[in-house]
Amino acid sequence: MAQLLKMAGVAGWPVHHSLSPVLHNYWLRHLGIKAAYTMFAVHPNEAIYAFKTLKKTTIEGLNVTIPLKGLAFQAADEITPDAVKLGVCNVLYKRGGKLIGHNTDMEGFAAPLLEHVGHHHILNNAVTLVGAGGAARAVLGSLLALGAPEIRIINRSDERAKNLATHINIPNLYACDWSDRQSAIMGAGLVINASAAGMAGNDKLDIDVGGMMKDSWVYDLVYTPMVTPLIKQAEKHGLRTIGGLEMLIAQARPSFKLFYGCEPPKNIGARDMLIKYLKAAK
Repeated sequence: MAQLLKMAGVAGWPVHHSLSPVLHNYWLRHLGIKAAYTMFAVHPNEAIYAFKTLKKTTIEGLNVTIPLKGLAFQAADEITPDAVKLGVCNVLYKRGGKLIGHNTDMEGFAAPLLEHVGHHHILNNAVTLVGAGGAARAVLGSLLALGAPEIRIINRSDERAKNLATHINIPNLYACDWSDRQSAIMGAGLVINASAAGMAGNDKLDIDVGGMMKDSWVYDLVYTPMVTPLIKQAEKHGLRTIGGLEMLIAQARPSFKLFYGCEPPKNIGARDMLIKYLKAAK
């Protein structure tokens, strides 16, 4: 009897912009694994039902993107500690007849940060975080674990930023009004965009990083376009940058292992492959 093809994918609404299928299938081809990774457009109104039916399918699991991460959390039978910390899931997978909700965003965010910026810089500089959604929570979880001494949250909705800061409730983390966003950026050694601003089809992020010190970093989690308006602006001012492709690859690695039972290959040019793909897709 022929062995069933292992299948996994990414669910979102919309989902056509996702690079996850390109990345996962690249790893599968390189490893010679007979499996596939595809995308599923799932309407939020149908998401919980759709996720719960995964247990009746041959699909190994799903990555979950906006706006379905909270619904994935609700649909899961069990939640891992990393997902509990954030209150959302970006991974669903099956184990022992149960649907497990997990989150790889903290790991995905932290790996490029430590590789490029380094722990010493994080321990000795204020951080300004733009955004107050699920991605921002993952960023905060990582920054707090890494010992960031001061974290300033700004968001176009002041209320959401204040609610997030109040929920975490620690002295070195506080929300600043959007109208005072430039003051929140001044003196920061690291600015992180965890919002959807700057993504293809969205308005660009309305901040000016020109006043940051020259050894500062800007980390934009958006990866479509590959070079966002924020990254362009930061590079124009001589700042160091990390783009969203870095986090995409880092958060995909643990997902791949959960779905296919092995580590994805390293040092095979996944980032270069994605850059080439994005340039060809223009």
